[in-house]
Amino acid sequence: MIVDDEPLAHNVLLDYIKRTDTLLVVKQAFSAAEAREYLSLHTIDILFLDIEMPEETGVALLRSLPHKPVTIFTTAYINYSLEGFELGVMDYLVKPMRYERFETAVKRAADFIELYKLKSNIEGENNKNASLLIKTGKRRKTIGKNQVTHVQALKDYAIIYCGEEKYVVRSTMKEMEGLLGTADFIRIHKSFIIAKQKAKFYAGAKIEFNGFELPVGRKYRKDIDDLLK
Repeated sequence: MIVDDEPLAHNVLLDYIKRTDTLLVVKQAFSAAEAREYLSLHTIDILFLDIEMPEETGVALLRSLPHKPVTIFTTAYINYSLEGFELGVMDYLVKPMRYERFETAVKRAADFIELYKLKSNIEGENNKNASLLIKTGKRRKTIGKNQVTHVQALKDYAIIYCGEEKYVVRSTMKEMEGLLGTADFIRIHKSFIIAKQKAKFYAGAKIEFNGFELPVGRKYRKDIDDLLK
């Protein structure tokens, strides 16, 4: 679903979506009110949501939804990324957006949706263990903590990133902090934990690595400063 008050923005997204085999537009809305009415009756997989719209912003719309779809912000304003991640937004596309960047955001969203369906859980005895146990039904998979680059909170789940692999597990960030420990990992935001060795490029309250741009929350900035020193 596309929600944006500008027809030109719809045209750009429609063009990109037509070039992406995995996507199908089920609804175009030009205001938050129109979008809310549709979402009250229908379930969608991915929401492309503008922020600055007349009468009601995309942020206000998303806050008001009792069941939030996987959401990708599409906006000309770069100062909403922190708020977006706190709302569980999957990604943040800045206009004018490139197709390659759009494609990356869609892949992240699609991967989350597929992994979410597996309903995996995570186990570990204590943070001294060198590995984590992922349980999906009767299947078990062990991953080394040294493979984990970062963890992102989304809805009631955590996304564990391990290079090219990722796992979606039912877990809170507090539980993930306990499992990972503080020797090799650091909390940088309400929604992010990162491997300390990855915290090398830090500017403008953001950490960049491996194609990811992660926000650093105000209450965590001193810890990052101390780490980099």
